[in-house]
Amino acid sequence: MQSRKARITKRTVDATPVPAAGETRVWDTDLKGFFLRVYPTGRRVYALKYRLGPLQRIYTLGVHGSPFTPESARDAAENALRRVAVGEDPATEKKAAREALTVSALIDRYLEDGPATKPGKRASTWENDGSNLKRHIRPLLGRKVANTVTKAEAAKAVRDITVGKTAVDEKSEKKRGRAIVTGGAGVARRTLTTTAAMFAWGLEHGLVTANPFTSVKLSAAPVRERFLSREEAGRLLDGLNDTEAAGEVNPAFCDAIRLLLLTGARKTEILGLRWSEVDIERRLLVLPPERTKAGGQNGERRITLSPPALEILAKRRPTKAAQFVFPATRGDGHIVGVRRAFAKACGRAGLEGVRIHDLRHSFASFAVADGASLFLVGKLLGHASARTAERYAHLSGDPLQDAAAVIGQKLMPVDDRKANDIVKLLPRA
Repeated sequence: MQSRKARITKRTVDATPVPAAGETRVWDTDLKGFFLRVYPTGRRVYALKYRLGPLQRIYTLGVHGSPFTPESARDAAENALRRVAVGEDPATEKKAAREALTVSALIDRYLEDGPATKPGKRASTWENDGSNLKRHIRPLLGRKVANTVTKAEAAKAVRDITVGKTAVDEKSEKKRGRAIVTGGAGVARRTLTTTAAMFAWGLEHGLVTANPFTSVKLSAAPVRERFLSREEAGRLLDGLNDTEAAGEVNPAFCDAIRLLLLTGARKTEILGLRWSEVDIERRLLVLPPERTKAGGQNGERRITLSPPALEILAKRRPTKAAQFVFPATRGDGHIVGVRRAFAKACGRAGLEGVRIHDLRHSFASFAVADGASLFLVGKLLGHASARTAERYAHLSGDPLQDAAAVIGQKLMPVDDRKANDIVKLLPRA
């Protein structure tokens, strides 16, 4: 363990090197017992060492970052020393409070304080996480002390969600609304991921001592990718035209679906589109980081607009100032509930088993079929990693096989007919 003395300031905290092993301690020169611990992982923690009678204790104040800065940590240390002076033991009290923290209280703390520690996570994702935790984990484990939840109990909770024990259909807080909560493998998988992340956050911030959900295993999610053919895409567009002409749905829904097919954008990116995000001159939609899934890694998202997409936006250009491209018919927000219009259009087009998200997959498949590289497809779709676009590799002419064929022909020339005969003789997998 390495140790040195210095006044603990932000400059000191940032300048303290990360040790290869063990830990580094920086003792504050102004406040006795106040020190910084730096671990090989890069984690920086404020702590206080004090003596209470014959006992010497170390009291963890908190992790550097939100909400702890050198100044707030110093204040917390001074408050703790004042309590020690009158015979109170802050370390024992913190341990008791930590052990008594229920899962329900941990959920509240995570949803209240978590967003400040994860600025790259979108508000919509926090909303979904909150729903999973409140609707599924709280009914099953909410009363249990967080530190007493065992791996077996975590696994049972996930299993109960899978078989639908937390499913409910009840009136929601929204006017004329209902909360229909379902179970199933997909819901259980998402809730498991969310709960494991919550316990990991609690572990990082000293609220829990273990994460029982990391050891829970579920089968991999089935791949559900449906790619429209060009003929099916044409039928869908005809179905939208017919649905709109019949006056069955709000025309805004039809235009939003058309834009989803023409841009490969995510549903939330189009439904919540603002006019301030539309750049007609550069033929782009420019979305801020908080409006897109990979915004925390990629920054703003730029969606390229084709001439048909520009035509849709030009048609919708408002005559007066408006915030949203697809405003709600009532209230100040944007349209929601596009699935009903999509289902009607698919019904008229005779398309089965198509989800709205499949329009994004279809856009990518059309790009690959027209010769776009996987790197370019990833850029068009706004992926955080170029590897994400590899799922569309099988849709292309397989450039790996083309390259191997060129090398093979140069080394051992074989005409195409003979190559086809060889393939026929090979056993099927």
